[in-house]
Order: sequence, then structure tokens, then C-alpha cells
Amino acid sequence: YTQRHDALRAGIGVLLFLRKISGAERLPIKGEFYDASTYYDDAARLRPILHRGDVVLVGGSTWAQGSSYLARKFFETVGGETLLGVSASAWATAGGEHTGGEIVVQDMLRSLMGMGAQVFTLGQKLPVFTTEERQGTPPGHFTLLDCWYMDQFARTISVVALARGDPELAKQIAAKLSYSPTYYNHMPAADEELKSRFEQVQILLNDAAKPKSDAYRRLRELITSP
Repeated sequence: YTQRHDALRAGIGVLLFLRKISGAERLPIKGEFYDASTYYDDAARLRPILHRGDVVLVGGSTWAQGSSYLARKFFETVGGETLLGVSASAWATAGGEHTGGEIVVQDMLRSLMGMGAQVFTLGQKLPVFTTEERQGTPPGHFTLLDCWYMDQFARTISVVALARGDPELAKQIAAKLSYSPTYYNHMPAADEELKSRFEQVQILLNDAAKPKSDAYRRLRELITSP
């Protein structure tokens, strides 16, 4: 919508943190990323994607304070598929804090629930990343705190993927990953901590805000799935 591919870049950010966590903790998790924006109405290409993992995530941007046509058409195209036994979540990008991003996430979650999926979110927070209407942050840029939330979302995904509904196992995995759904009690207290952990990914995502830049091309190369 903004030609900056905000939602796609946010999704890649979550994937990068998921891969980082998986590698550091030696977790048996494989993450794949699909940019379905060019074939959102092609059922033959979309349906196999939904059955490639134990966890499915869908992301999109906010249009006119609601879901985009692309997202709605995606769910209409795959509406006959079942996601019984699959866990699912969604993320969205929005221009500002009050421009409809949560509506987009809720819309996607309800659509996933309608397909039988067991949905989850980042504790009580819906994964909405705002990219405008912020002082001191250029439009289309993610902050270090945005990247922290991406990391937290990746940890949530890891717990859900590995625990598979087992509460005791979930507690063990969460402890190993230093993760808690009450994320607000564990937010970094110092900017230096945020920089040391998240600045590298922040720069990577922000440099790619221009879709014709070399940085955006390099970011797309990190997506190994078609």
C-alpha cells in the first residue's frame, strides 16, 4: 500500500529472529516465508503453503483502517481448506497506533479460526507494527522496540511450535528462551541493551524501506521459499 512493503519487512524480521533463536538454542524449528501478494488468488499455489507446518502465520498491511483486498481475497481463495490441529497467528503493519492495525489482526485471526486453527497472539498484545505518525522516526522505519517485539513474537512462535499443547513442556521451553506472555514485565530497561541485541536487524529492515534499493534486494534474498 505504501510501496515500502512494510508488512513484508516486518514478517522477514520475525523470521530472522526465529532463525536466530532456533540456531542459538538448537531448536528443531524450520521457518519458511512466502510472499503471496503476487498470487493471492491462485488456489493451486496457496493451498499447499497452508499445510507445510505445524504453525501458520499470515501478515498484511492496513488499508483504510481495515484489512486489504489482498488479505480478504487470500482467505476467500483458501476458505475451503481445513487447519484443524494447526496453530496460527497473524501480524499487521499500520500507519499509526490508531489506524486499524488491530482490526486487521483480529480479522485474520477470525478467518484462521474459521478454518479450524488454534490461534494465539503475543500475550495480550496483538502483533501490530506501526510505521508512521511517530516523532523522531522516519516513515517506514522500525524502532529498536519494534524489533524487540518481533523477537518476542518469534519466541512465542517457538514455544507454540515445540510444546504442541503440552502445558508443562511449554513452561520448560519458555524458561529456556527467557520468555513470558507477561512481556511488559520484562522489557529492556536501557537503550544500550536494545542496541546490542536488535540494532543489526533494525538497520537491515530500515535500509530496505526503498523497494528499488540494493538493501531491499538483499533482504528479499534472505527469503529462501518461493
